[in-house]
Order: sequence, then structure tokens, then C-alpha cells
Amino acid sequence: MFSLPPLGKALAIYGPVLLIAYAAGAIRVVAHRADLPDRRRRTLQATWVALLLVGVPLWLVLAAVLRIG
Repeated sequence: MFSLPPLGKALAIYGPVLLIAYAAGAIRVVAHRADLPDRRRRTLQATWVALLLVGVPLWLVLAAVLRIG
């Protein structure tokens, strides 16, 4: 098995976490638009929170199972 340098290990583990956080932030920005119906706004607000609360731990468990880093 090949070994990544320290920066490569960090990027392999935390790069996807940053992408998840970026996507959640983009959804949060859209959720705060005033022209959206209330139901759509609440759905988007729940989506960005769920993305962070589920997506990040899921990725970290997957990275551990796959022995990334």
C-alpha cells in the first residue's frame, strides 16, 4: 500500500469534508432568499443542517473503513 505525504493525507480526509461544508453553505444561502415560499425555505434549511450532521460523520466513517489517510 502506498503512503501519502502528510499534506496529502490531510487533503484526502478533510477535502471531502470541506466540499460537504461548501455545499451546505451554498444551500444555506439559497434558503435565506426572501422570494422563496415558506415551505421551500424550511426544506432547504433542514437540508443544509442534515447535510452537515449526516454527511460529515458518514464521510469520516467511510474514510476509516476504506483506510484513507
